[in-house]
Amino acid sequence: MIRTKDAAIVLLIASLAAAPAFAGPAASPFDPPLKTVRVPLPKDKDNPQSKPKVTCAYFRDFMVKEIDLGEVDAEQLSIVPAAAAKACQRANVPAERVVSADGWSGYFEGVKGGFVVFSAGDGWNGGMGFAVMDAKTGRKLFDDAYKTRISALSADSGSLTMRYRRVFAAKCSLASDAAGCWRQIRQATGLSGAAPECAAAYAHEARRTPKFARQVRDDPTVVDYDVEARVGAKGSVIHPLGGAAACRPAD
Repeated sequence: MIRTKDAAIVLLIASLAAAPAFAGPAASPFDPPLKTVRVPLPKDKDNPQSKPKVTCAYFRDFMVKEIDLGEVDAEQLSIVPAAAAKACQRANVPAERVVSADGWSGYFEGVKGGFVVFSAGDGWNGGMGFAVMDAKTGRKLFDDAYKTRISALSADSGSLTMRYRRVFAAKCSLASDAAGCWRQIRQATGLSGAAPECAAAYAHEARRTPKFARQVRDDPTVVDYDVEARVGAKGSVIHPLGGAAACRPAD
């Protein structure tokens, strides 16, 4: 006969055996670099807390370089062909393709095939901007914003396919013109079905900023929804994946 204490121990062991193992963080959808080199730079006497450095991520055909001086946004982002990527250094080489600050600024996020993804330096409307560059030309092919990081990536010789929860900023308010605004959003995004419920989010914002409660109703709406985007040199297409969308007033 199993005593009460022993029975409790048996049940505990059985429950632990039946419980799923801790999965840990999801694996990165990006290609792992062949190696990553970090080179410290001289300290800035006016910003002693910063840790300026050059980070170089080496891939088969190219290297991605990020110069970070400890401010918002990297000082420089660039792509260097493999043949010219002899050393990780702050100085540029003639073949280096520097990402124009007018076209994008932020940080290096990852590589998939011949495509390089850079993230923005800070958030926007509850999401994070990102851009896709062609590693061969350094040209920006696509930019958008995600609510949650890119969850799936695949690349062939001419295109990159990615999945993420998109942050779309409408130019109208679902709170003040539900039917008309939803029509505009559907036309712009390809979403179908009924509009998501935004009343609670707008009410929360009105309570948070009571002095501007009347104006909150007219704030443009931001919609989060799951998408698959296909990016290539000849253009890009974004398709909704279905599932629940969410909405809220813009920041």
